[in-house]
Amino acid sequence: MSDHYSEELARLLKVLGHPDRLKILALCLTKERTGRELREKLGLSKPLLIVNIKKLVNIGLLEYRVEYDEERMIIRKYYRTKKDLRICLDEKTLKKIAEKLE
Repeated sequence: MSDHYSEELARLLKVLGHPDRLKILALCLTKERTGRELREKLGLSKPLLIVNIKKLVNIGLLEYRVEYDEERMIIRKYYRTKKDLRICLDEKTLKKIAEKLE
């Protein structure tokens, strides 16, 4: 029997299970950061940073705004951790999954 809730929770935990992603969330919690800032602070390559950011955005933990720099003629993304972020795995959450399986 497939349970959407437990599958989504497992997907969330898998995304959070990577140290670089936790660091990205932590850095983007205090202020908006560009990809360049994150790469410099974390020492990640651009492709690796993009993969990690994409996973955080897709799961709904990270968001961004786009700004056009007219002087340099480039589009820049500013990343931030979603407001009121709460992730809780407790007895109540596990009971909810178990109830759906009973």
